[in-house]
Amino acid sequence: MARHSTLAMAEMAVHVPRGHAAYWAIIREFDAQGPWCVSDVDGQSNAGRREVSAYVSRLVRAGLAHVVEHRRKGPTPVPYYRLLDRRTEAPRLRRDGSECQPTANEQMWRAMRSLATFDAKEIAFAASTDVVTVNEVAAKDYIKRLAGAGYLVVVQEAKAGRKGRPAIWRLKPAMNTGPLPPLIMRTKFVWDANRQVVMGPAATAEEVV
Repeated sequence: MARHSTLAMAEMAVHVPRGHAAYWAIIREFDAQGPWCVSDVDGQSNAGRREVSAYVSRLVRAGLAHVVEHRRKGPTPVPYYRLLDRRTEAPRLRRDGSECQPTANEQMWRAMRSLATFDAKEIAFAASTDVVTVNEVAAKDYIKRLAGAGYLVVVQEAKAGRKGRPAIWRLKPAMNTGPLPPLIMRTKFVWDANRQVVMGPAATAEEVV
């Protein structure tokens, strides 16, 4: 694998990640102007047409979008859609149209936004539900990533020893960017889905797992 410096990785052009959030943002923009088709969305995303078409099919099965007309563009009429629900946060759907459960990162981000200060144990507890369990190790890792990207400030440093204490953190007010959780990408940089930018330094290629 070619070696890349941290600076070079950080300066690389980053496209909007593929996925439900990206497709939904594009669809909402088109829907504000009128009917749209799969090709419209595909042309504005970094995904393949098949992935976009699959997501639109899920929206239809979930009752969040419907076909309003067909337009002939070649031998086969093309369906055009309108949304029936224009919620801001992207619906995460299974193939049958049912909604997916929130991820651990989504739960932790919500907890961070609601708590004045927190440590890893408190975040793990606040983020856990009957269907999503967050352990302290996962909470520590997410805190570490967001702190490195500039989202969090330490209120109280950790103290080692018998009478040790955990680090206490808080979310910077200016970094409470919206309901979508910052994503920890495979290259170990943090993507802010609300601002559509990379936050903090990118990792070296050797750290990709």
